[in-house]
Amino acid sequence: MIGLIVGSYGFMQFLLRVPLGIWSDKIQKRKPFIILGFVFSIFSGFGLALSRSPLGLLVFRGLSGVSATTWVAFTTLFSGYFDPSKVISSLSLLNFFTQSGQLVATLIGGFIAQRVSWTSPFYLAGVVALLGLIPALLIKENVSQKSNSPSLMELIRVGSTPLLLISSILAILVQYFSFVTTYGFLPVYATNIGFSKSSLGILTFLSSIPAAIASLLNSRNFFVRFSKRYLLFFGFIFAMISSLFVPFTKNFFSLSLLQCLGGISRGINYPVLMGLSILEVPIEKRATAMGFFQAIYGIGMFGGPFIGGIIGSFWGINSIFISTAILMFVSAVIVIFTVKL
Repeated sequence: MIGLIVGSYGFMQFLLRVPLGIWSDKIQKRKPFIILGFVFSIFSGFGLALSRSPLGLLVFRGLSGVSATTWVAFTTLFSGYFDPSKVISSLSLLNFFTQSGQLVATLIGGFIAQRVSWTSPFYLAGVVALLGLIPALLIKENVSQKSNSPSLMELIRVGSTPLLLISSILAILVQYFSFVTTYGFLPVYATNIGFSKSSLGILTFLSSIPAAIASLLNSRNFFVRFSKRYLLFFGFIFAMISSLFVPFTKNFFSLSLLQCLGGISRGINYPVLMGLSILEVPIEKRATAMGFFQAIYGIGMFGGPFIGGIIGSFWGINSIFISTAILMFVSAVIVIFTVKL
């Protein structure tokens, strides 16, 4: 059930991100979807706080996935403010702000859960989403008068762009890692070995710091001198190490180091793949391409927790981390043979 609740977030994105990208490209607008994203976040935050059953948690966690679907519009709008040659660095900058928000949220969430109640972080999330609606209403975008409704053949052409396909498949594996470990079963493991609620927040916080720093460096073209192939290769190797040694770790310091390594992995892999996914796609088709990319990686968001939950039910929670480490090693090998840049 934990796997289903965590995975519902990604499942809704898998279902909705391609249609949202198509719709956004058709009307050539991004702002309305960003506003809707905050509205769904408000309902999700307060709904989770008020839920008293697994079914309620499943529904409102899924609603948070509907909100996250509008990330398609965020990324397309933001990258459009930059020169096309700066796509990867601009999306890395956006990812830095995203990681920074997660960093603050997880730290504060852990402490108020410890000091107040388990439900207090969800109330706070609803309030913050309500506040976020205000600047969303003030967004300025250049609205094209050209309507762009892609045909089925155009969708197939966009989705079959080689670099987009490769990036999407690898992104599934990145999200599998994140949603099985940091956002999935690592808190369960930490609770099982006696960690406090605030410690859970600190662990996720420590994972977000290197992810944010790596994204910021990427936005400043720090990694431009390096091959994308080897960046991704080492990103997956870091993920493998951070997952493999979790079952053998019983103290906070060691688990924190592993979380930091996992954060570095995410901070390198995600923005690089996000940038590569639209690198070969025309500007007017990028919302569709980004919707495709983010829908496909949604498979990892819901498939990871679901599969991890099954593995854990049969062979214990330690097997979840070991099997994930094996998959990350396989992913690193795939990168060597598929990414040529």
